[in-house]
Amino acid sequence: MDQNVVSGLPRKTLRAGIIVGAIGAFSVILAPQIMQLLMFGPAYSQALGVVFQTLFQLVTLFFLPFSAALIAASLVMRHLETALARRLPAPIGSSPPTE
Repeated sequence: MDQNVVSGLPRKTLRAGIIVGAIGAFSVILAPQIMQLLMFGPAYSQALGVVFQTLFQLVTLFFLPFSAALIAASLVMRHLETALARRLPAPIGSSPPTE
């Protein structure tokens, strides 16, 4: 893999984890208000209410733990990247560091 792709992967993973966590948090906060607005609307559909209730439950069930897993994975990738960069020797063909 290209070094630039590898170095950008933890940043992208962290950003994805934050976005997924924000969506999950907003879903937890706004789900009761949205469900209440749907119930008091002029054309309330019981089937639509069940679909939205199930959707909000699935989002809150999966998005927050998945967000935590993505953020933890990005931190692990960043740590391994720095640990391996210190441990690996210089590539063949590169000049040794001079002092």
